[in-house]
Amino acid sequence: MNVQGQDPSKELRPIFGLPAIALFLAVCLIYLAFLKPGIWGLDGTDMLHMSRSLIEKGNFSIPEGAGGIQGPDGQFYSIRYPLLPVMATPFVWVGLTVGNALNLPLQYTAGTCGLVLNILLTAATAVLVYGLTLRLGGQRRGAFVAALGYAFGTTALVYAREFFAEPLLGFIITLCLYVAFGTTRWEHWCTGLLAALAIAAKPAGILLGPIVAFYFLLKRYSWERVLAPCIGTVVGVGLYLAYNYVRFGSFTSSGQDTSQLGFDGFLLRALGQWISPGSGGGMFWYCPPTLLALGGLWVLWQRRKLEFVALGGIVAAFWLLHSGWAFNGWNWGPRFLVPIIPALMVAVGLLGKRWHMPAVGLIILGFLVNAPTLVVYYQRYFAELADESTAILMQTVSLWDAPPAQAPIFNLWAAAGRQLADAFSTPVQEIFSNVGAPPPPGQLVTSELLRIVAVWWWFLPVAGIPTWIGIAIALLMVSLGLWLLRYSWQTGLNPPIRLKSTQIDF
Repeated sequence: MNVQGQDPSKELRPIFGLPAIALFLAVCLIYLAFLKPGIWGLDGTDMLHMSRSLIEKGNFSIPEGAGGIQGPDGQFYSIRYPLLPVMATPFVWVGLTVGNALNLPLQYTAGTCGLVLNILLTAATAVLVYGLTLRLGGQRRGAFVAALGYAFGTTALVYAREFFAEPLLGFIITLCLYVAFGTTRWEHWCTGLLAALAIAAKPAGILLGPIVAFYFLLKRYSWERVLAPCIGTVVGVGLYLAYNYVRFGSFTSSGQDTSQLGFDGFLLRALGQWISPGSGGGMFWYCPPTLLALGGLWVLWQRRKLEFVALGGIVAAFWLLHSGWAFNGWNWGPRFLVPIIPALMVAVGLLGKRWHMPAVGLIILGFLVNAPTLVVYYQRYFAELADESTAILMQTVSLWDAPPAQAPIFNLWAAAGRQLADAFSTPVQEIFSNVGAPPPPGQLVTSELLRIVAVWWWFLPVAGIPTWIGIAIALLMVSLGLWLLRYSWQTGLNPPIRLKSTQIDF
């Protein structure tokens, strides 16, 4: 396999110049054209409640009956994580302000605006994939393919439209790797701050600091640089313990069921997260471009062994950690591995030119796999199973118990058709009038958000604005986004780059 050497023009063109800015804006515009009109699901709703409570009451409590655990102060608290709700407060505040001004349901307007944060984070992560690929010696063409693949060919497309912590953790990890692979002291010191924030984003982020510190040690950097991510990890742990104490009056109580952590079923989960199409697994099914990451990691090993240890260590550590967690839930693909998808796509970006077209083909396949989630909630399929049979639902949310034909990946297109049929046969004003009303027992699919077109412009008639105006705006946003992608591609590769060629056997 031919792999091109480093681009000598990088000294003249900054990594984060106009091509990167255009890429960021393009991803944002295309994602925002399909912004969801609200949050559906326990995890996201919990964190939205936390953001609202920070604004309205100045604490992390959630409403009684919302699934939280009662603390010693009598209030109820979620078992979720603090950083995303804290960062989302400005967005949620805008949603509350708009909802109050237009007399719209606050849970919709606050949720819709809160979802903008994960869109921005995912777009920024795509840019970091671009930058990190270049920093590791990749070509601009490969870096662009990797960034495009991350944004549109993996489950990043899905989770950018959910209010979960994984996109935030993925952004922090990718940024930390980028600055860790830099050369300046301030970049290396920044890894300490990012190591602390990773834990606040999600406790699994505790893996980040030690791996970066080990990389610095192997690079024989000065001790203050080696200690920076270690100190950040200690500070992050301390802050999270304090967060536990605020909620539950105990430093060690997080509300999580630790009995799910163990080695029973470890090997099956380790394998299933990559190849099982079942709920919570199937990286290669739901994110087809990552199939090429193995070749990219080999290239990285040939070029920069120490950087391979850091990037590959992050991938392996998160994979093994979640292989020890007996997870089940309404997941679209390997949700817990979303934070390492950027690292995998960076590896794809390091492959030579002959691999770019296969990568593009896999990106298109990945887009088709995840595309239904642009207009519906992927939870619709799980809700249909819940209405049919609890036993069938529990079988489906497992990695290996359900037959492959029952996996979400093979059923969402049909479920999306049923949700869209409901949407076109139900006046949006009727759904608006029943906001917050719980569905009857055994009829979960009648929840208001599971029988709409899951985009913001579907609700415009409620505000007296015709739907076609929203569709026109969305089409304009997508068109401008595609134009910016083209501009990013052409600007990043023009004028032609003269490269020195090296050979790496694969």
